[in-house]
Amino acid sequence: MSNSNTTIEKLFLNTLAFQFPAEPVTFYFSDTNNPSAHYTFLKSSTLFPVGIHELFPNLKNNDTLYTSFTKPVKGAKPLAIDFNNLDNFHLVKRYYNEQIQLFFAQKNLLSDKTFIGDTQIWLNDKKSKNKKFSTFDRFTLKINYNSFLQTPELVVSYDRQAKVLKQSVAQFISSFSASPDDIFDASFNPDNPAELINKVIVVKYLDKDKKRINLKLRRYSKLCEQSDNGEPINYDNVYPVVNNQLAYSLNLTIDEPDNEYPTKKNRYKTYIPKITGFRDMFLLNDDFRRIVPVESDFTPIEAGKVKNESKHLVFGFDEEGNRRIDLIPQRGINSGPYSQPRHSNIQLFFILPTMHRDQATSLLQMLRNGYGSGWSQFKNLQKYLGLPFTTTKGFSMLIKNADNPLPEIETMLEQRRESFSNNVNTKYFAIYLSPVSRDCKDHKQLITYYHVKELLLKWGIASQFIDTNAMIQTLQADAKNNKSNFSYSLQNIAIAINAKLGGTPWRIAVPQQRELIVGVGAFKNTETNTQYIGSAFSFDNTGAFNSFEYFQKDELLELAGAIQDAIINYKNAIQKPQRLIIHYYKDMSEREVEVIEKALNNLNIDIPIFVVTINKTESEDIIVFDEAFPNKMPYSGRYVNLGNNQYLLCNNTRYENNGTIEGYPFPIKLKISCPTDSYLLNQNTIVELIEQVYQFSRIYWKSVRQQNLPVTIKYPEMVAKIAPYFNNGCIPDTIGKDNLWFL
Repeated sequence: MSNSNTTIEKLFLNTLAFQFPAEPVTFYFSDTNNPSAHYTFLKSSTLFPVGIHELFPNLKNNDTLYTSFTKPVKGAKPLAIDFNNLDNFHLVKRYYNEQIQLFFAQKNLLSDKTFIGDTQIWLNDKKSKNKKFSTFDRFTLKINYNSFLQTPELVVSYDRQAKVLKQSVAQFISSFSASPDDIFDASFNPDNPAELINKVIVVKYLDKDKKRINLKLRRYSKLCEQSDNGEPINYDNVYPVVNNQLAYSLNLTIDEPDNEYPTKKNRYKTYIPKITGFRDMFLLNDDFRRIVPVESDFTPIEAGKVKNESKHLVFGFDEEGNRRIDLIPQRGINSGPYSQPRHSNIQLFFILPTMHRDQATSLLQMLRNGYGSGWSQFKNLQKYLGLPFTTTKGFSMLIKNADNPLPEIETMLEQRRESFSNNVNTKYFAIYLSPVSRDCKDHKQLITYYHVKELLLKWGIASQFIDTNAMIQTLQADAKNNKSNFSYSLQNIAIAINAKLGGTPWRIAVPQQRELIVGVGAFKNTETNTQYIGSAFSFDNTGAFNSFEYFQKDELLELAGAIQDAIINYKNAIQKPQRLIIHYYKDMSEREVEVIEKALNNLNIDIPIFVVTINKTESEDIIVFDEAFPNKMPYSGRYVNLGNNQYLLCNNTRYENNGTIEGYPFPIKLKISCPTDSYLLNQNTIVELIEQVYQFSRIYWKSVRQQNLPVTIKYPEMVAKIAPYFNNGCIPDTIGKDNLWFL
């Protein structure tokens, strides 16, 4: 797709541009409800049109207004609505949404409103042959105004498939009922199966032969309210939509968003044909265009490009003694790490169930002698540490009870206490061959997993946990297929060990500047129903990690205090930062900005604050794709201006002069602001901040594969996920607030 002079690309957004009516459209309004008029309620002042106070002088912002839109109603007052006046946009969007929903309802197609009022259409996938559930493709239509292109547009997005049980609600609930002999069995699941149901599809037959049907999406709780109020509901014709709880209860597998890059499956090749087919079938016709006069083609777009230097990473030294610069971590790390661990005397030991003794022996040989061949070859652990390591005879631990290893490990650590005391200059590092994965769904096993890690940390021992079953499977597949895929895992293990011992596997190839970058992220742990914020993960602009704090969601003062501490630490170590950049998981409120500014004032530091809001999941509502490339994914580092300082950033491994693509992530969505002085937000600064997000996605030292989210957002979420599994629901202070690499 490229030559030495030109890179061919044809970029499009998944939007269909259209034009608002040139002349105003008359809507009808009332300040009192009339049930027979079937009014639309306008409960927010943002929905009130320009000029409404001329009709209703006493209307207040918190009042409710009623409209029939273009339909005249007795007693309602007319008002000419200028669609091209963007102060009317929220009302205009509500009007279009109602018209679109009516259009699909008249076609007897299953549709739903999203939580923000957009239209979602469900199309039955007749090709699905699954016996347990029916499958529906879901599409969302969103009226939007592209302030960069200065045109209204219809966003056409594909929302992944939904699955609906072929069992009715009546059959599903009945299947949970215990037999008479079992009703006193304490092991029987005490949960009410009805509580697992969220949305349902209600089937209504329109003729005696049951050939014509009407489908409606409803919330099950609303349906139950109707039943409680005396309205007859035939639960044999109501079918549950599969959600996570329901899938878990029935041991079903449903597709979930893959937030962990790379994702090998190319969703572009599913997404683009789906929305193109939907567009052609439903939108490019006179009936729909009478509602929204959309263009025939998706919107062509030109993208900005991050500098090539933004892709560069710095590693160890090559054979001529020069720093290795590369854009692919897996290749660059073979020159060794950017910096060695802070400990010169490193002793590895193993902890493992007795049954995995052979696997430990084999793993140690690979760590010493290497594995695989070619540029992806794992050299040996010494190469990736930049210094030698030792193993001591008799120091490793064989565990008899793999389900509860804590007592045995604690006893063996006590037995080695004298060795620890006599070798104060030795840094011990444990490799734990775990019988369970960190991604295990069993809460009890996860608690054990993290309690072992916690116990080791209390002894000052960093550790690397290895999923033994996954290791065995990969090695067996390598042997069978004459491959060396386990070299990826070994490289990941090696760079993680380097980082946990205080080294730097690689850093961003940029000159150091006096700026502090702080990442703030949120995550709700469903097991404990606790919402955490991992905050104040602070870095300098080269990606060097400083410190972290974490706390509960609403502890805003603690967030400000953590940022204050990060600035103090930075100032004491280097000097006063010239600017503070916050990577935030959501739009920052005025109150949050105010509290953080106050914390800076308390330090007598007057520096600009830039906030980059980063969605922690890939953008799916609006994406950019490349029609000139068979796999549709744009080049890495392309970014698209969506207007209002919002951007799409393509953060992947499709490079102009490199043929290896490691995955196909969708773009991430950014929003950039400067709450301290908006005039500082010029084009050069915005480009710098976009490039910095891109660069910070490249210093994830748990994998040699590039991530599509920056570590400033990924690490806070990781902390929030694991914190509840430690004793007392918090990470022990013995780890130290400057130690990130226990993760």
